[in-house]
Amino acid sequence: MADPTSSSVVVATAAAGVGLATFLPNMDGNALFGAIIGAALIALNQKDLKAWQRLLGLLVSVGAGYVSAGEIVAQTPITQTGPGGFVGAILVVPIALKVLAVVERMELSDVQAFLQGMVPSWLKKGKGE
Repeated sequence: MADPTSSSVVVATAAAGVGLATFLPNMDGNALFGAIIGAALIALNQKDLKAWQRLLGLLVSVGAGYVSAGEIVAQTPITQTGPGGFVGAILVVPIALKVLAVVERMELSDVQAFLQGMVPSWLKKGKGE
C-alpha cells in the first residue's frame, strides 16, 4: 500500500499537468518536443559556457525552434512539426548570431555600396534616357 505522501504527490502532479494543459490548449507537442531535443543538442555541445548561460541558450533555442517549426514545415520538404522544431532549434539561433556578428562589423559605407550595387543602372539618377 502506498503511503499518503506519495499519493498526494501523484495527485498534485496530475492536477498541475491538467492545469497546464488547459492553460495552453493550442500548444503543438510535436514541435515543442523537437525544439527541446534540438536545443538540448546545442546546449550539450557548448562546453565553454557557464551553466546559467547554457540554460539560457537552451530556453532561447527551444523558443526559436518552436516558433519556426510551422514555417519550416511550410517552406521545406519536412512534413511534420517535430523535425521542423528540431531543425529550427539547431539552425535559427546560430544563424541569427552569425548575422548579428556581421552587422556589428559592418560600416555604413559597406551598406551603401551593397545597396547601390543592387539598384539597376537605368534607375540611377541621371543615367536614364
